[in-house]
Amino acid sequence: MEVRPVESLEEFRAAMAVNRTAWRDAYAGILPGDVLDRFEVPEGEALRERYADARRDGQVFLVAADPDAAGSGVAGSGTGHDPGVVAFAQFVRTPDLAKPFVGADEAGLRALYVDPGRQGEGFGSRLLADGLDRLPADTEAVVLETFRDNDAARGFYESRGFALRGEATFEVEGEAYPTVVYGKPV
Repeated sequence: MEVRPVESLEEFRAAMAVNRTAWRDAYAGILPGDVLDRFEVPEGEALRERYADARRDGQVFLVAADPDAAGSGVAGSGTGHDPGVVAFAQFVRTPDLAKPFVGADEAGLRALYVDPGRQGEGFGSRLLADGLDRLPADTEAVVLETFRDNDAARGFYESRGFALRGEATFEVEGEAYPTVVYGKPV
């Protein structure tokens, strides 16, 4: 397993493919099927813009790659070159990128997704640990939001020392869904 900052547009695209697959798997039964079906990997200029945004100051965007899986289609990038990306995490530390419930001295964990076929192999734990290690030294805590009914995610974060801070909502296509907010001192 190799965890590192995203190094190329191809790796970023593979991470977005993992995002799509993981969203469809994790949120089945939480979000409507037609909403999940419309969640696609960005292409062209939209992909390039999101990649540039992920590399901005104030962010840590990590990928977890399995070098043995490169080229096997595990990540489903669909581009002919599969870099073996099976998971990714995105931490943010700037107010314009963080959610309103993230304090000025805190970082937000905006995303942590693992290919459903590779869950339970330690990719998520390693991304979380490496991401926390890469946050600025003055970061007091990391804060995240997950769907209230996402029992798997809640169990993952609780088992890693995150404590429930409160409730919120997350809007998807104009519909608000209940979420919970967790935090952990770093």
